[in-house]
Amino acid sequence: MKDKLKNVPLKPGVYLFKDASGGVIYVGKAKLLRRRMHSYFQADEKLLPKVKAMINKAEDFDFIVTAGEIEALLLENNFIKAYQPRYNIMLRDDKTYPHLKISVKEKFPRVSIVRGENDGKSCYFGPYADVGALRETLPLLCGIFKLRTCKNMQRQSRACLNHDIGKCMAPCSGKVNEKDYRVAVDELIIFLSGSHIEIIKGKEAAMKSAAKNLEFEKAARLRNEIECLQKIGVKQQITLQNDSCLDIVAFAQGKKNHLAVLFKIRGGGIVAKDTIWLTGLMSEELPEMAGSFIKRYYDDKEDLPREILVKELPSEENLLKKWLCHKAGHKVEMAVPKRGEKKKLLDMVQGNADLLIEEFLKDSNRNEQLLITLSKVLELEVIPSRMECYDISHLGGQDTVASMVVFQDAKSDRKAYRRFKITEDKNNDFAALAETLRRRFEEMKKGNRAFGAEPDLIVIDGGLGQLHAVVKELEKLEINIPVISLAKKEEIIYRSGGRFPLKLSRKDESLRLLQRLRDEAHRFAVTYNRKRREQKTRVSILDKIPGIGTKRKQALLKYFGSAAKVKTADVEELLQVKGITRPVAEEIVDFFHASGSKTS
Repeated sequence: MKDKLKNVPLKPGVYLFKDASGGVIYVGKAKLLRRRMHSYFQADEKLLPKVKAMINKAEDFDFIVTAGEIEALLLENNFIKAYQPRYNIMLRDDKTYPHLKISVKEKFPRVSIVRGENDGKSCYFGPYADVGALRETLPLLCGIFKLRTCKNMQRQSRACLNHDIGKCMAPCSGKVNEKDYRVAVDELIIFLSGSHIEIIKGKEAAMKSAAKNLEFEKAARLRNEIECLQKIGVKQQITLQNDSCLDIVAFAQGKKNHLAVLFKIRGGGIVAKDTIWLTGLMSEELPEMAGSFIKRYYDDKEDLPREILVKELPSEENLLKKWLCHKAGHKVEMAVPKRGEKKKLLDMVQGNADLLIEEFLKDSNRNEQLLITLSKVLELEVIPSRMECYDISHLGGQDTVASMVVFQDAKSDRKAYRRFKITEDKNNDFAALAETLRRRFEEMKKGNRAFGAEPDLIVIDGGLGQLHAVVKELEKLEINIPVISLAKKEEIIYRSGGRFPLKLSRKDESLRLLQRLRDEAHRFAVTYNRKRREQKTRVSILDKIPGIGTKRKQALLKYFGSAAKVKTADVEELLQVKGITRPVAEEIVDFFHASGSKTS
């Protein structure tokens, strides 16, 4: 992820952290994406505990570039609502996101930040995911439009402090009439609706008039207001009609790989983004590419839009529309927007697609050169496009497991990862590795598609002993694939013959690639071993307690996280778990107390 971070632009947008299964676990927004995301990749002691927990779960990330911060705020909230990420709920307030409210039905409307239901009487803008940014913006708006923020509109003999510092027209003390106040309210509504240019032009005209009349103090104040408006006046491009139901598709073409990026808009906001790599195309012309994509993408989809926006209409447009209408049960149109909000949205999606393909091409070129260099360093006959790494994990010979991790073109291919329960000599790493390689290639010979691809290079986490065990097993299987091992601490590379063992500089990119592969295999093996041990603990302990069935066991584990923490809980803590009554809680405490006494 740190390598991928180098390609993230210094532009506003939204980022999504994903776990090993590809699920979104956190959504955030940033004024400068790369700078904000870089803050997550620090030493553990510099991170907050909950942030550390999130980043330890993260295996990948995605990002979307937007036109400005306000747009990013709205898009962030849409994604949070759509994906319900686990760590947004833990790290953020899970209440309704804040809105900016203008109480337009009042004689002198008030501006405020609110959460909760729309009262049906006021004018609302938002939602805004970053309440801190909203609170910083509100005083700026009050300094320009000078509307009241106080709750009570009682008649005052003297104006409040906000009036003294130029942030309120003080309707409470009769310093402004209703008509003039309403003009400022209307201007604020126009500004928040996106038409800030109109407001700025009006103030520029007033500034010039004031300067002409030698009212220099007023002209300076208007100049400052114009600068402030230009700073915060970002047009919200993704605001459409509330009943908007459309998909926007953009394509980016590389040398061999082509990319489709699709944004889903429902209820006037972006709710999801799909990134799909296109392979096996019969034609690279955009209409044919669009037609092929639409047929494949919507074939198994139930949520079909009422309109699909593209840069060029697909081939067989009429046939595709008939098929989509029949599948959706409603009319589905295809269009190429030429102007307006939809055109701006299509341009934004196209911009994201172009950024992604550019990132991919940079990575591909860099990875290709890296693999060529690695093949020379390791004296390989072929460039190692597919590399497999194996590691063993156990605890004193218990629950011994093995991992197989795959890197394709110097990138992890998680779908190809495999794990093994060792069945033979469980306390012998050499024998466990031999068993793992034997089972892996026996499955390949049987035609098991999960093991169908033969690697160009096998990497073993270990030293000479592990290397010899694997080479010996491959000779028995009559398989001729180059094998190396990478020993920890000294980071020495072993291979039979040649100029090996080999020790490369810690800064060498070839060594770093092998380290990433080795460390990923180690992580995958340790995770599986820990999972098996936890499963055994759950079965052997909780299932033995009288009165604890499947539902109560699941509730306890969900609340406490592990059987070990259930064991240390007292009665009052256990009562916090749904379905646990006081007699059951006392039974649990007595059970662990009795078992502890027997052990001692």
